[in-house]
Amino acid sequence: MCGSSGCAFIVDRVVKKWPDGVVAGRPRNFDEEQVLDQVMFLFWKKGYEATGIADLEHATGLGRQSLYGAFGDKRALFLRIVERYFERVLKPYVVDVLDAPGSGRANLERIFAQWQATAEAPEFHGCLVGNSVPEFGTSDSEMAAVLRRKLELMEAAFMRALRRAKQAGEVNPTLDARATARSLLTIAQGLAVVARVNREPSFVQGVLHSARRLLD
Repeated sequence: MCGSSGCAFIVDRVVKKWPDGVVAGRPRNFDEEQVLDQVMFLFWKKGYEATGIADLEHATGLGRQSLYGAFGDKRALFLRIVERYFERVLKPYVVDVLDAPGSGRANLERIFAQWQATAEAPEFHGCLVGNSVPEFGTSDSEMAAVLRRKLELMEAAFMRALRRAKQAGEVNPTLDARATARSLLTIAQGLAVVARVNREPSFVQGVLHSARRLLD
């Protein structure tokens, strides 16, 4: 799940699906927002290393000169996509949910319900940020810092919701908000990976049961 606070499970339907039969070309004019969403979905589904320039051309209908001229090389494009993914997916579907007014515990439960619905969706590709961590690891300090920052933003959102829930008496009064936020982030990211190959509802439900037990 896309969350670290929620990088956990993000529903694929938030990104438009594009047909496979897009013909590569070099149109002089194109919709930049649409192209970026197409590229985001491609990196999300295939990963950075597995996505080649031919894949980008095919998905967007743009030739490499157009792509590089508009967005820079593949690395520069991916860095832009990570920012877009956070703004288009993680912020509205994780951070904003956790920060919504009202009960902190209820907001956490909304995230848990979202994890389950997303993990059980017909198409599930995990979390773009979480998927990218093992690809880059610590060997690429710039990329590692970018990805770590997104996870930290989600962790912080979890922590804010937990602190509000603790103040309202909705969770265990001895709960360590920071440690629990990190545990929930780790559960979310682990579920986002494992649920790509284990779609059994009982598996997902068991993980969510364990997540809820951290709060009580």
